[in-house]
Amino acid sequence: MANLIRSAKYSLFWDHNELMAYNINFTTIPAHQFFPQGTDIPLTVAGFDPELATAKMSSYAHVSRTTLKLLVYLHFAMDPSHALYESTIISLTCVVFDILGFQNDWQYLLKPHIIPLLICNDVNKSAWLSVCELDQSNLLLVLLQVKPSMGESNVEARTVAGAIAAYQYNNKKRQEMGLHPLDAMTMPCMTMVGTRPAFYLVPVTKALNEAVVSGQFPSDRTEVLKCEVQSDHNGGLEAPEYRGVALQYFVAFKSLAKSHWEKFLS
Repeated sequence: MANLIRSAKYSLFWDHNELMAYNINFTTIPAHQFFPQGTDIPLTVAGFDPELATAKMSSYAHVSRTTLKLLVYLHFAMDPSHALYESTIISLTCVVFDILGFQNDWQYLLKPHIIPLLICNDVNKSAWLSVCELDQSNLLLVLLQVKPSMGESNVEARTVAGAIAAYQYNNKKRQEMGLHPLDAMTMPCMTMVGTRPAFYLVPVTKALNEAVVSGQFPSDRTEVLKCEVQSDHNGGLEAPEYRGVALQYFVAFKSLAKSHWEKFLS
């Protein structure tokens, strides 16, 4: 793969070619391996409204305000006149993040957010992040990319590009704060394709970053870990059968992500 053409591309234009060109592979693993703490913690134990997982789309008059908020955004995400717009899925994801406590006094969400991406020695490229979580020092903690509908897509390649840009961005911020740059960061990432989430851990090393910056083929392969919601249901978050499982994944991901981004802050 060393002879593949590498060019300076914005993250929106990354596809399978860039993954091959920078020796990046995805490995899908089951939830019990991806989430060390497990995904079977009930929402009530985690401190959240259990109706979030069980309420049907037609239950507007009989649910809490928190659950109503989720159902309303799911309604718009399923409406054909809105569902094709990326902004609809971005808004839905932000609501889920907010309800489940991803945003607090010390962390906040931006949608969307553009950061520089130094690639092939071109300083004029950037990475487009659908949603990202930052801390008070403006360090990037969690990244999300969305796609409005199912089907073939470059959303995973865009996720990796965003993670590499976040590595560059976070190390620059660390240096501005008088901290040493890190040789490696595992970026917690998500994709939302339609209303179906998937979770990722993207390890970005100094060697991978240098390969991207210089447009070279790295000798070491980067293995991105991926976990999809295990459900027999064909729908997404609009279906209680799927949503009940998916929300437990979100809760587990919140804890898993923190175990990684805490290292960026030290």
